Amino acid sequence: MKLLSGGIEALVRITGDIPPTPPPTSPTLPNMRGMAAEKALIRSNSEKNLARMRQEAEAAMGHSHPSPRRPSMMSQMSGSSSSSSQLIDGVHLRQTQTPTPPPPSRPPEPYIIIGENSQPINLQHSAITRKFYSKKPPPISIEEYLARIHRFCPMSTAVYLATSLYIHRLAVDERTIPVTRRNAHRLVLAGLRVAMKALEDLSYPHSKMAKVGGVSDLELARLEISFCFLANFELVVREDTLKKHWEVLKQEQPLRLMHPSLPSLSSNRKPGETGLSRQENQWK
Repeated sequence: MKLLSGGIEALVRITGDIPPTPPPTSPTLPNMRGMAAEKALIRSNSEKNLARMRQEAEAAMGHSHPSPRRPSMMSQMSGSSSSSSQLIDGVHLRQTQTPTPPPPSRPPEPYIIIGENSQPINLQHSAITRKFYSKKPPPISIEEYLARIHRFCPMSTAVYLATSLYIHRLAVDERTIPVTRRNAHRLVLAGLRVAMKALEDLSYPHSKMAKVGGVSDLELARLEISFCFLANFELVVREDTLKKHWEVLKQEQPLRLMHPSLPSLSSNRKPGETGLSRQENQWK
């Protein structure tokens, strides 16, 4: 937990206060209007127009199979005389023409619109990263925040290391999101929640984790889903990967020297006590 706190504080100091990307101000088409416009555009420009294909098929059938004309009386009489010329065992058999089977009808191919109502990737990424930002920096440090979480919801060392690895990948390796004072707490909370579900067999109830983290149940669910998308759902971490990341954090001696006053990890609660004080819930 000390290494996680030191790494997050170092990222915050390096990054500074970077505001989130503002939402787009240009109006967007409603879903149904956009779908109708897309369908009209495809049907007007596509070579596989269903109506055109049907007309071409009917025209081809008309040229290959001309409509039979009504035979005249003489032809009917000649046909009847010719058909009656066949005699089998003293019985005149009338020759019947076998009907031509209709050509197999192909079912119309449906139009499949891929990516309908989807936004560009940069807009989607900005919308996801904005969920972690708060309007003002929370009045609690990362050290105190982690100590609070560990007090009411203690977790294993692997969960803290995995959370540090997740955030390090997002901020340093992939540069997906900058870690600032306004989003560090929510990133840590979402990372701990995701890492605990990925590595541990049991996890704390959703409502308890949200109350300890200082957010609502709905907001914690959104943060958890957004964190998974930012991490590209690469959440399973092997043991050797955690060891390598632990060695990297241990080599960063200045990080440990900058945080000598980390609160004790021992719980001060009495057995069976689960309530939270009002002062602890006012950090948000």
